[in-house]
Amino acid sequence: MVLRDKMGSVLLTLDDHYIDSTYRVAAHIHHKLELSCVVEGTGRYQIDDRVYNLQRGDIIILNNCESHALLMEENETLHHLVIHFDPSFIWNSLSNDIDYNFLLIFFERGPNFSNKLDRENPATARIFSLIRDIQQELQSRKLCYELIVKIKLQTIFTEIIRNYDYIEHGKVVKPLSGNEIEYLNAVISYINSNLDKDLRLSELADIVHVSPSYFSTLFKRFNGVSPIEYIVHKRVQRAIELIKTTSMNLTEIAMACGFNNGTNFYKAFKKVTGRTPSFYRRSAENTSSVK
Repeated sequence: MVLRDKMGSVLLTLDDHYIDSTYRVAAHIHHKLELSCVVEGTGRYQIDDRVYNLQRGDIIILNNCESHALLMEENETLHHLVIHFDPSFIWNSLSNDIDYNFLLIFFERGPNFSNKLDRENPATARIFSLIRDIQQELQSRKLCYELIVKIKLQTIFTEIIRNYDYIEHGKVVKPLSGNEIEYLNAVISYINSNLDKDLRLSELADIVHVSPSYFSTLFKRFNGVSPIEYIVHKRVQRAIELIKTTSMNLTEIAMACGFNNGTNFYKAFKKVTGRTPSFYRRSAENTSSVK
């Protein structure tokens, strides 16, 4: 299920996953932020060097720098809902004075932070219900459902900020100014339109007329990753789209997405997705042959 803006760009996705012990994906990262809840079943989430046992009602928070993998034992099954969204959905789509501060649970975590919300905290059950509400809104698509989804997501972040000692409250900051939002949108638009080109930090900073160091700091503060990491993530995302929708060979796809050689393409793809480009190509071919 997908929520898009007026231009057709994806703002938020919700996936309803049913997984069993045959599920195998290596540890990976992705450029979007993640919020998930376990509907039924059991499993384990390995996030960097931590492992969390999962059961019904558990909620997991992931930023776009954390390597993670879902681990399943024999005969285990897991039903969970996974929400992915870009950080810009928060700072670009919300208009109140605390917009960026919703992202503190992803970018400015305190010493007591846990990727898995405390099961004993009453707010966890409320957040679980809010995620199910978002699923229902995306399924029914009633009038103004986009606004309701945004409000529900805001409410989830408010619950976490208020009821869990997970963030560095000293890092609360003023929201982005209109100029800063314009700068970031201009750069992100330029990156998305020029993924096949050699994109340099100095070039991106010139677009918004600031120094490379200031630009890099500003970009990472509101996107969670450096400009270079963001570009790599976007290139891999574009490669996946081309693998699934075109007959281009993998070398052609690598070049079209700005990777200067096959080795760099393979390494970046495997790091971000946990799988190889060839795996995605085989999956696309198998899906096509079934139709």
